[in-house]
Amino acid sequence: MNIEIIGSIDGQEHFSSQQVADLLSQDQTELTYGEAFMGRPGTHLFAGKNEVVKLRAELVLNPKSARDYVNNALAQEQKLKIHHPEKTWFLLKVKKDEFKIGNICPRLNPLHLLLNATKPLLVEQSLLFLHEVYRLYFSISSKFNLRLDEGLSNFGIDINNKLYYLDDDIYTWDRFVSFSHVLGVLIRGNAWLDESAAQIFGHDLYQLIHEFFEETHTSIMVAGKLRDIYIPDDSRRKILEIIIQQLQSGKIISKKLDSKNQYLAIFADVHANLPALNAILDFLKRENINQGIVLGDTVGYGPHPAACIELLQESGLSVIKGNHDHAAVTGSTRGMSSTARWCMNWTIPRLKTEHTQWLADLPLEINNPEESDKQWKAVHGAPMDPNYFYAYVYEMTYSKNLDFMANQGMDICFHGHTHFQGVYSRNKAELDAFFEQSDQSLSLFNHSLVCPGAVGQPRNYKTGAQLAIYDQQNNKVRFLTIDYSMDKTLKDMREHDFPISLIERLEGGY
Repeated sequence: MNIEIIGSIDGQEHFSSQQVADLLSQDQTELTYGEAFMGRPGTHLFAGKNEVVKLRAELVLNPKSARDYVNNALAQEQKLKIHHPEKTWFLLKVKKDEFKIGNICPRLNPLHLLLNATKPLLVEQSLLFLHEVYRLYFSISSKFNLRLDEGLSNFGIDINNKLYYLDDDIYTWDRFVSFSHVLGVLIRGNAWLDESAAQIFGHDLYQLIHEFFEETHTSIMVAGKLRDIYIPDDSRRKILEIIIQQLQSGKIISKKLDSKNQYLAIFADVHANLPALNAILDFLKRENINQGIVLGDTVGYGPHPAACIELLQESGLSVIKGNHDHAAVTGSTRGMSSTARWCMNWTIPRLKTEHTQWLADLPLEINNPEESDKQWKAVHGAPMDPNYFYAYVYEMTYSKNLDFMANQGMDICFHGHTHFQGVYSRNKAELDAFFEQSDQSLSLFNHSLVCPGAVGQPRNYKTGAQLAIYDQQNNKVRFLTIDYSMDKTLKDMREHDFPISLIERLEGGY
């Protein structure tokens, strides 16, 4: 065989061409799900007592492409430092201008077999191995925005119990989507992971996530994803719930209403505009509507953050967290404009500890009451956003969000963030459209994205405090704009030298 050794991860010589050839001359090792060796059909595996050769048989390349492929793979693995340092790449010449690529590596014990062995490991040792897996996984995700294949068969242990990544492929980071699904597989398939071990494991995941990801919201986001994992067995579901509780660290992800009142007030984006908020609350009092949801962003943009927080605390309304609320707690201004960042820097010093604690403890979503015949959710940003409050529902994204709602069996999503009053909906003929008339029957649609507009900073060229009233019995929504005097808000903004663009935006409603 014509074999050319290209190089190892640590740059040293560990394997000869003859060693590779000897293994390739053996019978191919069968790849079987759940066994020691798993992988794609295009990968041919040749396992010896101490070494394993992988041959990418589906790739037959010309000399330049083959060499470029191997050099790029080797360079990436040398940068990531997650594979065994002796892993060595080679080229196999099959014809004059045709090459296959492969690698040889010391044989490691795959983790999925160790954790499910006939003679199981001690729970402490199993948890230690999982710790090392997720430390490696989160490290790569946070540093390089890349994702390892989460399956435990892709991780192996050497004779010194050191863990390495076995797979050749690295993927684009998907913000914990695949991680959540594979964690469900781990919970379903590992009986040793009992309630006591789940407490330790969940807390360890919480600590690792906060070690590698600056966004303090991340562990709560992961917990939210895990809630949607399907585990039919009640005892294993309890394990999942314990892990979710640890990731939440006492915070509420999802809150449900229990009132059977006919009318539900929906409003969003108060943005520290006290006169506008007072106008909304006065209107609700006059109409005798005492149940409502505030869709996030109590603070930001306006000059009255503490007063608005205190007023909502006293209101009895259900409030969720928006991205400006999150920024006020964490100082993170991800995705914010320079104007929004200026406002946040102005806001934070004017909040007391009890204000920021209240913002920090707000739930991320609210769901329909148990007795409701409609499935609805209230969030700040968009229903399909795993981060809850960063993504927007607008012309370019609403169809994908309606697709998501259809897949989730969700009839209605109330959302804020866009500051634009109206309904994006999909009717029974699967046609999507936008409606902004003041009264709208949602029964005409299969799925509806309802934005009540903004209380403190409308952007549909209307000046006033905006809200929606949802009739739960008749499945109708009514949009309103309440007049109020914005003189005090404008005066306070000018006195505190707010950016002129914000003052003009409030005056013009754009």
